[in-house]
Amino acid sequence: MKTSVQTFRLALALSAALAVPALRGVAAEDRETGEIMQHKLLHSQFVLRGIALQDFGVIRTNALQLVKLSQLSGWKARQTPEYELFTVEFRRHADALVDAARSKNIDAATLAYTQMTFSCVSCHKYIRGNSPVRASLSKP
Repeated sequence: MKTSVQTFRLALALSAALAVPALRGVAAEDRETGEIMQHKLLHSQFVLRGIALQDFGVIRTNALQLVKLSQLSGWKARQTPEYELFTVEFRRHADALVDAARSKNIDAATLAYTQMTFSCVSCHKYIRGNSPVRASLSKP
C-alpha cells in the first residue's frame, strides 16, 4: 500500500510538472480548467489501476480526489444547465466509486467507473460542440 501511495504522489507531481508548460499562454481560467482536467485524468487512471488490482484504498482515495476536483471553481468550463448536469452525473458516479470501495465491492466499483467514464466522454463531446450522448443523463 505504501508503494502505491508513493507511486501516486510521484505520478501526480510529474503530471503537474508536465501540464504547466503545455498550458503556457492560455488564459488563466482556461489554464486552471486544463490543470484540473489533467489531474482528473490522472486520478481516473489510478482508479482503473485500483479496480484492476482490487486495491480498494487506491480506488477510494482517487475517487475522493475526483469528487473534490469536481467542486473546484476551475472545473466549470461552461456556465450552462447541460454542463451542470454533466458535473452532477460525474460526481454521483465518483461518489458511487467511493461507496463501492468502502464496501469492497469490485463489481459496483467497475460499474461506477464505467458510468463515470461515459459521463466524461459525453461531456467532452458537449464541450467540443458535438451532440452529447443523452442516455447518460437519465436518472438511475
